Amino acid sequence: MKINLEMNKDITSLFTLKIKTRAEYFFEAKTREDLISAKKYSLEQKLPLLILAGGSNLAITKDVIPGLVVKNSYSQSKIISEDANHVLLSVSSGYPVSKLVNETVEKGLSGFQYHKGLPGTVGGAIYNNSKWTKPLSSFGDNLIEAYLVDKNGNEKKVNKEYFQFAYDFSILHQTKEILLEAIFKLTKKDPEELKNQAVKALDYRRQTQPQGVFTSGCFFQNVSGGSAGEMIDKAGLKGFCVGNFQVSQKHANFIINTGNGKPEDLKKLVKIIKDRVKEKFGVELKEEVILI
Repeated sequence: MKINLEMNKDITSLFTLKIKTRAEYFFEAKTREDLISAKKYSLEQKLPLLILAGGSNLAITKDVIPGLVVKNSYSQSKIISEDANHVLLSVSSGYPVSKLVNETVEKGLSGFQYHKGLPGTVGGAIYNNSKWTKPLSSFGDNLIEAYLVDKNGNEKKVNKEYFQFAYDFSILHQTKEILLEAIFKLTKKDPEELKNQAVKALDYRRQTQPQGVFTSGCFFQNVSGGSAGEMIDKAGLKGFCVGNFQVSQKHANFIINTGNGKPEDLKKLVKIIKDRVKEKFGVELKEEVILI
């Protein structure tokens, strides 16, 4: 198995937190066959494999990421079938969520409108079961079935129940399988109604979350009965900095890279946040982002 690899590649620009890092080996997958080939190559060469989607919800703590890093640029969407009320839509894992939301809202297809403003790709949104809370809407709500690459590099078809969706979780966290395509059942509705819902969701994001900065999104998971952001705020850490990493002044559950932030400074800041919250509230914060 041969794929067109780049070695020691600077991939800083592929992460929304913009931490300077390099990939030992790098490959851009533009088709489903590319994704399957990359998995098989990693198995043959016994290389760790990291699939990059939109680069959000990730925090890099290494100067060099060992093994094979694959940028998932497999972007394809098509209607499989439709009737008077519904559409079955197949979407590839590298498809940008922002594009999907805009297209489905414009066509009057309900299912993704509350995710307007969500960064990343369909693969990442399903992997982490991305959600919106006003009203509650999880990205996988309308999923019917999906196609995956399993641990041996073989294709398999699964249904929605296979993913075991939970808070910030899908079974892919454990199996490390790769999503190829997802099939969604969307309901036909008035496009204007969907646009209004999408705009309200986006406006709320803009009012409550930092905009136009380098961040990976919400850094810690909320705990039962409590908001991670509120606890970090009450621990006196809004605006607190280590090096070029800062706790957002707008929402304390966001960590911002103000410029050339170093992995070791991020690790220090995360430890300080956890220690302060544990000391004040007796709560062990758990990362929502994936640490690499």
